[in-house]
Amino acid sequence: MSGADGNKSSQTELSSQVFLDLVDSVIADVASECHRVARLGLDRDLEVVEEELRLSVEARAKVADPSNNLETNTKFVVDIFGQTHPPVASEVFNCMNCGRQIVAGRFAPHLEKCMGKGRKARAKATRSTTAAQNR
Repeated sequence: MSGADGNKSSQTELSSQVFLDLVDSVIADVASECHRVARLGLDRDLEVVEEELRLSVEARAKVADPSNNLETNTKFVVDIFGQTHPPVASEVFNCMNCGRQIVAGRFAPHLEKCMGKGRKARAKATRSTTAAQNR
C-alpha cells in the first residue's frame, strides 16, 4: 500500500507544480502586456482615469476646506468632479403646448399639468370616469 500512497502523493505534487507553473505563466503574461501598453503609451483610458482622479482630489479638497462653505459662499453646488451647477436649472424653454416660457427646473411639472398627462391627470380622469358611471 505504501507504493500506491507514494504514487498518489507524487501525482498530487506533480499536479500542484503544473498548476503553479500555469498561474506563474499567466501572471507573467499579464504583467508583460501591461508593461508594454504603458511603455508604448497605447492605453488612452489611462489619461481619462488620471484626469478623473485629479478632479476628484480637487473636489474633496474644496469640500474638506472649512473656509470654503459651499452653501453660504456661492449659489451653485459643487459636484464630486469640482464642477459647479445651479441648484435649479435656470434655462428658459417655450412650452410646446401653450407657448408660455417655463424655467427648465419646472418644465416637467408644467407639461404634466398643461397637457393633462401624468399622475395628476390620471386622478382627474379616474374621478370624471367614475362620476359619469354613477349617473
